[in-house]
Amino acid sequence: METIYERPADYDLEHYGDEEDVRFFVSLLHAFKPMRVLELASGTGRVTIPLALEATTLSSTVVGLEFTASMLVEAERKRTDLPQDAQSRVSFIEGDMTQWRSSEPFDLIVAPCSSLCHVHSLDAQLATWRCAHRNLTPGGRFVVDVAMATLPAYAESMQTPPRSTMELDSDTTDPRTGIRLLRYRCQRYLPHEQRSEVQFVYDKCGPDKVVMERYVSDYKSHVYYPRELELLFMLAGFDVESRYGDYRRRPLEATSRRMVFVGRRPPVEAAHTSGARR
Repeated sequence: METIYERPADYDLEHYGDEEDVRFFVSLLHAFKPMRVLELASGTGRVTIPLALEATTLSSTVVGLEFTASMLVEAERKRTDLPQDAQSRVSFIEGDMTQWRSSEPFDLIVAPCSSLCHVHSLDAQLATWRCAHRNLTPGGRFVVDVAMATLPAYAESMQTPPRSTMELDSDTTDPRTGIRLLRYRCQRYLPHEQRSEVQFVYDKCGPDKVVMERYVSDYKSHVYYPRELELLFMLAGFDVESRYGDYRRRPLEATSRRMVFVGRRPPVEAAHTSGARR
């Protein structure tokens, strides 16, 4: 378990000001009009809570599925701070996205913020996509958001001897407390496993700019490529409806920083194919 996920307050500070992806996922509620929404790896509710607030205007309900207990505790605390109507429309559940199964299907499932990069093996990836397929209504959508491979950085790490450059990756400050969190990153790419081994170094500073705490969070990230994503959707029984290169819905291109794929479970499925894919 990465250290940052055991520190929900630092996780939220790390993502302070990250609103572009939130606006995109909220916009999906208006685009697809789902009655039931599931977020995979919902964390502290950074995306789930805004979805719940918007759900009050559409009479929708939202579920956040999360594996880490400390993140669930913080998400539930945030839920209790919501207006009563929004509180009643959102719930957080502990579960594994490779196998969790709902008693009632969803119309929309989302996986924001490269959360599926935590799923490393091909078997586990297929299980995740198939699990999403099972948990959707016919015609429902599965929206996956992952980072595009950063090939220049990977190339450096593949030199002989390997070189890993430490870079300042993010710098955020809590406006209420003045606490500042700086995140440094270095990474090494393992091409034979299609995995990036990332070391995040965090410096937590007070308003006086003196470092109060430094810690390391190791992150093993599967590196997805566009055709691989498309194949995972196809193998799980989805039709790939859209491919975006950013949260503004611009086309996927060589310079894109994100890969956002929308897969749709076919409204009508042949009985023999659905059985074979289980």
